[in-house]
Amino acid sequence: MKRIVAAAVVILFSTVTILSNSPLKGDDNDRDRDSREADEIQIGFSISPVRLNLRDKDPELVGLGSYIVNAQGGCNDCHTCPSYAPGHNPFPAPFGVSGDGQINGANYLAGGITFGPPPPVGVVSANLTPDSTGKPAGLTLQQFEIALRTGHDPLDPKFGLLAVMPWPILRHMTRRDLEAIYAFLSAIPSGTPGSCQAAGQ
Repeated sequence: MKRIVAAAVVILFSTVTILSNSPLKGDDNDRDRDSREADEIQIGFSISPVRLNLRDKDPELVGLGSYIVNAQGGCNDCHTCPSYAPGHNPFPAPFGVSGDGQINGANYLAGGITFGPPPPVGVVSANLTPDSTGKPAGLTLQQFEIALRTGHDPLDPKFGLLAVMPWPILRHMTRRDLEAIYAFLSAIPSGTPGSCQAAGQ
């Protein structure tokens, strides 16, 4: 019995060693990743709820950023007020109208949703659209990265704690992902908050 167990362990070890050293194994830098990212870029462009300004921007980063923001991040729920175009909220009553989920392009990512009591106690979601200089939320890329990695708004060191923002999870994103999000936010139109009572309306 001990010989059978020993033989099984040797066979298992040999199989794992062969497979793990095989030239056929996948790699993060292989063609599959490139083709997957190309698909994500195309999807990103197709699902952007607003017209994008690609002037002086890297289209691949913008498309990838749209994919991350609109297909993975759900940023719209907390940064667009209201989240859905009138009559399009996809949730059933009493939360929505069982609509098709069309995002509110008029106030897209312009913030304005209050969490908790009114400020200064509560938190209001930030306007992520470009300011007059074209910087999303008025942040440089470096400041944007600091905000998402640390949970602090560099433009408001005293009260700039991103208390509701899921930065503890977002901080693990790659630099390319953060650059893509920033590129996308730089390409959307500037906007102003609409009127809503809570996130996801």
